[in-house]
Amino acid sequence: MFWDETTKQALGWSDVWAQFQTVSKPGQRLRRGVRPFLPDERAAWQESMQDWQVARTFAFEDAKACRDALVRVPDLAPVLNLIRQRAGVRVVDLFDVKTFLWQARDLQSRLEGVREPGFAWWPRLDWDALLRLLNPRGELVPAFSLQDLGDAVLDSLQEEARRLEAAIFAAKKEQTDRLRAAFGKAPTRDGLVILEKKHADLTHEDLRLQGVNVFEAVFEVIEPEAVREMRAERERLLVEIEDREALVLESIVTSLTPYADDLENAYDACGRLDWALAKAAVAQKWGACAAEWNECGVPRVEHNESRDTSDVLRSGWLLRTGWHPTARTGVESRGGVYTPLDMRLQPGVGLITGPNMGGKTVALKTLGLLQALAQHALPVPADEFRFEPVDRIGWSGGDEQSLVSGLSSFGAEMQRLAALLREPTRALLLLDEVARTTNPQEGERLAVGLAQYLMTTAHSALFASHFPGVTGVPGLQGFRVAGLRPDVWAKWESSQSSTPDPERLLAELQQAMDYRLLPAESQDVPQDALRIARLFGLPEEIIRKEGP
Repeated sequence: MFWDETTKQALGWSDVWAQFQTVSKPGQRLRRGVRPFLPDERAAWQESMQDWQVARTFAFEDAKACRDALVRVPDLAPVLNLIRQRAGVRVVDLFDVKTFLWQARDLQSRLEGVREPGFAWWPRLDWDALLRLLNPRGELVPAFSLQDLGDAVLDSLQEEARRLEAAIFAAKKEQTDRLRAAFGKAPTRDGLVILEKKHADLTHEDLRLQGVNVFEAVFEVIEPEAVREMRAERERLLVEIEDREALVLESIVTSLTPYADDLENAYDACGRLDWALAKAAVAQKWGACAAEWNECGVPRVEHNESRDTSDVLRSGWLLRTGWHPTARTGVESRGGVYTPLDMRLQPGVGLITGPNMGGKTVALKTLGLLQALAQHALPVPADEFRFEPVDRIGWSGGDEQSLVSGLSSFGAEMQRLAALLREPTRALLLLDEVARTTNPQEGERLAVGLAQYLMTTAHSALFASHFPGVTGVPGLQGFRVAGLRPDVWAKWESSQSSTPDPERLLAELQQAMDYRLLPAESQDVPQDALRIARLFGLPEEIIRKEGP
């Protein structure tokens, strides 16, 4: 399994995934089946990547026209199954087939300008010839009717049915006119003639007494024998028409059966085009890049160890100006300025240090989300993203499952870490403040042990920690959050108020924080907590208190 629900939720996958929307039935079916590409599926990944990059070159009008056609593509899968089985179909089923052919022909005309190898998978079928199977006479039209098929027997039967309908109508009108002339009123819609009670003994060939009340005599109109005979003939004729229509429908199914595979391929191609356009639309919205696949298996490098430049470019992770869509939207909706992420991580273990509120968690989530997007062959919100594919992504950030499982926060965290490490497949692990929920001494020992253990595995990990001991683990790649700007510290400390406004200070703190992730020249853990506590007005006696 590539990831579990905890990891997906932590990385904010559902909000981002929801932005990729298809408009057609085949596109929606394809979207439901999308899964990440694993390390041995590079060729398929490249093909999927190429689709949306080609779609991204479409002019806005062409992309819109394609999506307008796709939204009208019906669900053809059930009809194709019937056609393959040579089973009975309905007129509405063939209407769906014709609608599909009509829209597919329109789509092909719009794709003619796409050069090879872009969309080479689109089936170049003779759509006019296929439409002629359902529209053999006259001008091609999008509607479908059995009358358009030109079956002489069916046409004759239907003409006879129309003649009978006209004759029945004429006979009924003649009877109505006769009754109106005799009694000064036409029958009601229910086929009744209502006269004064004194006419209760009336005898008339077209009327039968139905009942008498205090004031009225109610007569039922008797249908003429000739009309009854014509109705019986019409019923017999309708059965014959129904049988003939079944034969005509069967003949159409027979003519379509040899093309069932072609139609299914074309239907799937509509879904693929829809998905490519959906990805291209998000790429355009984000100004996203196409991720680049780095090879796996290049030996890991120790921190500060030299490596050939070509190895650096073809292994590990390189991110320039990357951002998390949900996090960015949240920051900008509050009037803030979002800081994009830049980093280079080689296979192995990276350690992020920095102050609280410094963006370490967002950095972990950004890398994880971009990895997931890349392995799903989706656009990545960054200027550049090179990645190594992994078999799975795992997140651990404290007590995600503690309330559900009934465990303590620490117990839930250890349970999760054990599950992540137990899987033998190669993973990208994103570990946020490991062991922060237990006492600091034991927590630090666990964090150090975990970092040392990860250095011996095939996993790659990005590790955020406050524990000083972790920085001493050999081979870690160090990163630090830039933190609060020195000029801001000086300004605040010189103008410190005895009664600070927490909301204003928090807003200013977020504005003044430098969230850039920088290579760590030293592995010292920042000591900003006491200074931040002082800014928020914590009593000086507490801040100056030293431990035993």
